[in-house]
Amino acid sequence: MKNTMFKQYSIVLKKELKDAFRDKKSIFATFILPLILFPIFFLIIGMSGNSITDKAINPKLTIIKGDVESSVSVDSQEYKYFEDNIFSLNDTIKISYVECDNFKDSMINGDIYLALIIDDNFLTEIVDETKSVNIQVIYDDRSTSGSTTASVIVDLLNMYGDKLLQDRVEQLDPNISMNPVVGNSMSLSQAYDDIKRYGTDSTLLHLIIPMLLTMLISIGGASIATDLVAGEKERNTFEPLLSTGASRFSILSAKYTVIIIFSFLSAIAEVVSIVLSMLLTKDVFTSSAFSSLYLPFSGVILVILNLLMLAALFSGLLLILTSTSNTLKEAQSKSTIVMFLPMIIAFATMYTDVADVSMWTMCLPIYNVVISIKLLLAGVMNYAYLWGALAINVVYAVLSVFITVKTFSKESLITK
Repeated sequence: MKNTMFKQYSIVLKKELKDAFRDKKSIFATFILPLILFPIFFLIIGMSGNSITDKAINPKLTIIKGDVESSVSVDSQEYKYFEDNIFSLNDTIKISYVECDNFKDSMINGDIYLALIIDDNFLTEIVDETKSVNIQVIYDDRSTSGSTTASVIVDLLNMYGDKLLQDRVEQLDPNISMNPVVGNSMSLSQAYDDIKRYGTDSTLLHLIIPMLLTMLISIGGASIATDLVAGEKERNTFEPLLSTGASRFSILSAKYTVIIIFSFLSAIAEVVSIVLSMLLTKDVFTSSAFSSLYLPFSGVILVILNLLMLAALFSGLLLILTSTSNTLKEAQSKSTIVMFLPMIIAFATMYTDVADVSMWTMCLPIYNVVISIKLLLAGVMNYAYLWGALAINVVYAVLSVFITVKTFSKESLITK
């Protein structure tokens, strides 16, 4: 009996896989398109980041004196003071000075990134040791380049303030120490290079991989799932399939397996495309994101099992929806509702830090899988959480399978 059922399952599975891989549009969307889109995506990100960096070290600014809105000229003493004493502190920063009649309009129009507001008697105050000179930096809060450039200029102003203080103190006592307390920051890996840690120090991987893997495992088989029952009903091939010698359970199991296979293949294809994209565009990034990747085997297995249970859960949900639909369009509309949930949760947990994770969250489907992947990539081997999440996800998967089987056994729901 078992051999007969397995044989029926194998025959139906082979038939379903042939049908699935015969659909060129699904194959292109699942496997080929990511290989094209992700390199472009990463290249655009890198170019955008480089553009912001270039604007930060080549800022376009103006200097406003007093209450007027027009800038001082490049021939003014105020500008020459800034150029000779402040802008020259960092050789990598090349200032592009723009004269304007109304700095607010110029900033709104994108002609300048920021304006430095100084007092009328700036030159007198800056050499007065009893005065504190206030230089206001105004930037466009709707421009990423503006805020980035402002931070660079503020650092320059603070650097010049420290230099002025040092010069004044040294005039009083040339032997005085200007650095009584020195604070230097260094990562644990930099300070102790002999420490071997699991995970990776790539922030990019911490943000993207958990989100994409979880989302794609959940909805990667949606395009195939909608066609497995509703599509066959529409083509009038489903009832002939039921009338064959194959048992209802064999047919269900085969269709269930196809969805899980496509979910995993979709996720694997996306991860491979990300890896290839980052390798192909590595000149755009400051360092290789995979240089420090080191994952423990036990942790990888637990995460894969959690992903498998998540795939089982959503495969069941998608099969229920397509089984209760009579047309492909109806199945697609219903599956859209299921697809939004993993997308929302995955994006919502994008910036979640594993240090803030509570044990009760392992009961939340999708969320607990995202956290499991984050724990693995962070090298925090919280096995209590990983095993607890797996136990909960097994329960969810079993419930999903049970409801799917019950749904599939109702004649009124699987026939037109």
